[in-house]
Formats: sequence, C-alpha cells, structure tokens
Amino acid sequence: MEKINYSVLVHKQITGEISAEESAMLNQWLVEDPQHSVMAEHIRGIWILSHTKGCGWEPDVEGGLVKLKQRISEDQKSNNTTRRPVIFSLLKYAAAAMIVFSLGYFASGLGSSDLEWQVAETATDEIKTFALEDNSQVTINGGTYFSFPKTFGSENRVVKMDGEGFFEIARDEARPFSIEMDHGTVRVLGTSFNIANDPAANTTTISVASGKVAFIPKGSKQEFTLEVNDKLIYNANTQQYRQVKDLSPNDWSWKTKELVFQNTKLEEVIPAIEKHFDIRLDLANTKLADCRNLTATFTDASKMDVLNALTLTVGVDIKKAKEADSFVLFGGNCE
Repeated sequence: MEKINYSVLVHKQITGEISAEESAMLNQWLVEDPQHSVMAEHIRGIWILSHTKGCGWEPDVEGGLVKLKQRISEDQKSNNTTRRPVIFSLLKYAAAAMIVFSLGYFASGLGSSDLEWQVAETATDEIKTFALEDNSQVTINGGTYFSFPKTFGSENRVVKMDGEGFFEIARDEARPFSIEMDHGTVRVLGTSFNIANDPAANTTTISVASGKVAFIPKGSKQEFTLEVNDKLIYNANTQQYRQVKDLSPNDWSWKTKELVFQNTKLEEVIPAIEKHFDIRLDLANTKLADCRNLTATFTDASKMDVLNALTLTVGVDIKKAKEADSFVLFGGNCE
C-alpha cells in the first residue's frame, strides 16, 4: 500500500509535474488542517531559495502583494460561475501571504549566502547515494528532496531534507554538521544515522547507527541527545516524543536491502516488513504478536519470499486483502 508523501506533491506542484489526481489529493490534504498549508508554504519557501544563487537577492514583497491581490480578484470573478469551498480559498490566500512575508526571513539564511545550493531528489521507487564536498556520504530514499551547498562554509555544514535519508558524516570538529527539516534540526560532528520524515503522521524518526547526534524540535529550546542504538520518534502535532534502545538495523533496510531478525517477536517483525516493502500486514490473531518469534536474514528478497517464510517459521497463513498491497495473517496459536 503506497503511502502518500504530501511534501513530494508540494514539490511536484511547484515544478508543474503534478497530475490532476495528485493535485486533488493535495488540495484535500490542505483543507483538512490549517497547519498543512503552513507546512506547504514552508517547503515552497525553502525550495525557491535553494534555487536562488548569488548574495544580492532581495524578496520583492510589494510586487508579491500586488500579484496576490490580482489572484484574489481573478478568483472572485471566477467564483461567479464556479463555487469553491470557502475554507480552501481562505487557506490559499493566507498561505500565499505567508510566503510573501516569510521570504525576507529565509533570505537571511539562504538567499544572502555566498553558498551555491543544489537539490537532489528521488522518485517514489528510487534510491540515490552521493558524496558531499566534505566526503560525507548521503543515501536518500524514494520520494525525498535534499538541498545542499556545492561547497560548505568555513564555520558549519548545513543541509536541508524532506523525506528519508541515511547519513555517514565525516568528522570535522571545527564545522558541525546540521540537517534542517520541517520538524527540527539534527546536529552532529561525525556519525552515521537514519532520518525518516512522515508527512502524513507529521512525525520525524531518528535512528543512530554510530556516534552521537542531537535533535532540536522546531520552535523549542529542548535538545534530545541520541547515542548508538538509540531511536527517537517525535510527533510534531502533539510535540511528544518516544525514545527507545536496542535499535534494529532494519530501520535502514531500504538502504542495505537486508532484513535481519534474531529471535524477534512478531509485533516487531510486522512493522519492519511493512516499512521495507511499503505494504500493510494485518494480524488476525493478535495474541501471536507476543508469543511468536522469528530468526531469519533476508537479503535482497522479494516480499512474497518473506511472506512465504512467515508461513513456515511462524505458523500462520497469509491471504491477499481487498486493498492494494495489503495482506492478512491468520491462523496459528500460542503453545
């Protein structure tokens, strides 16, 4: 079951690559919650400025306001023949006004910099690996946008990401490395870790493979320190977090192409398989989640290979559900 990455849809809308069906989904998402419009315009602001080169750029606020008023006038005329939901119109104009005024703020961070920014992006089923100027290695998962300077400055190394990526950062104590996202900032010196942003759930998950990282939620003075085998799940809606130990390498199985289970309970096996193959598994007998364990290693295996292995090792049967890429696990008992 393919998850909808609304951040990707915003980027597609910016570049004019969005389809009619995707546009309808994006519009529906925008009217569900005013915060969605705020997030969308934040993404647009960063995208625009990441494509702006040179240090003399200034936002044309007055010109932007004139264009905004023209758009409102044109929409009011068109509404004489086509009725649109009032809440959508209000959100759209508020979002447009926000981008006009917020560009001045973002200009101080990107537009006024001497750095030449570049953008790497991936399609839904695409993975890219590349080296940054400091020899740090970055691998980004499908549906990810990653902005980075061609050459880092002398005091710090700052990049921006929307999506999921695995980072292997070259140590440089004189220039800390930061990854800026919608929900906050991750700061490191030299380490390896995975970051996953889920726009639908409005969460950020950070999994540390080596070294130490710090996460600072956006608009907060609180700082979370994570070490090897730590995982932090931060919910931007509730501003709550959950931190766990004994990290599984399956958190970045999308990169390694390997799923590893060592006497792992079914309640942990199922979400790992779901994320790896982007499918949904429903366990009919919920008691099995705690009483059935799996020990196996799957390297570059297909989803059917893994599901068939479950029927043999865990003692369940599997059938296809009505929804696309959804399966039901049934049968079995706790002995």
